[in-house]
Amino acid sequence: MAYTRFDRFIAKQRFSAALPHIRDGSRVCDVGCGVDAAFLNFAAARIAEGWGVDDQVSPTENSRWHLVKGNIQERLPFAIEQFDHVVMLAVLEHLKEPQFVLSECFRILAPGGSLILTWPSGVVDPFLHFLHTVGIVSDEMESGQHQKRLPIAELVPMLRDIGFGKIYHKKFELGLNNLLVAHRPEEVSGAHSESGAV
Repeated sequence: MAYTRFDRFIAKQRFSAALPHIRDGSRVCDVGCGVDAAFLNFAAARIAEGWGVDDQVSPTENSRWHLVKGNIQERLPFAIEQFDHVVMLAVLEHLKEPQFVLSECFRILAPGGSLILTWPSGVVDPFLHFLHTVGIVSDEMESGQHQKRLPIAELVPMLRDIGFGKIYHKKFELGLNNLLVAHRPEEVSGAHSESGAV
């Protein structure tokens, strides 16, 4: 089942929440980019080099982006410190072992880079299941494969254990969605804190 209009509307809300955290001229890796690497297209004006990895992509020479077909729950096929930003939008809720994936994201981030996550609250799952049943959302959006949500009180210490420093979290879409930005520390400390830091 192809992405529906509702899928694309919800995706645009996630993209809009993530975009302000992408620096101009940056190297971006979208982990779990989906079949069409839609976020890279959305943020194109800010991206100097864009990569996407997903088990659904079909790499093509005609693509503006470097697309890699692969399992994101295995070692990512990138060099250490290759990217300024790694984004995982509506991916965290699908991960059985998030710590490994988050550690891989840290490995491929350059010092001063950031990991940008969005994920829906667990309360939306029954609603998504109903919308899937009546054909309003696609199989991709269906909640049947969602894992139990990792509470923010557990996610933040996990990110800190991995090595992330400054962490910013907020809710959006009436509190039904989460945005978290976790920074890989610079070589020299002294970064300022953000409003909403946790």
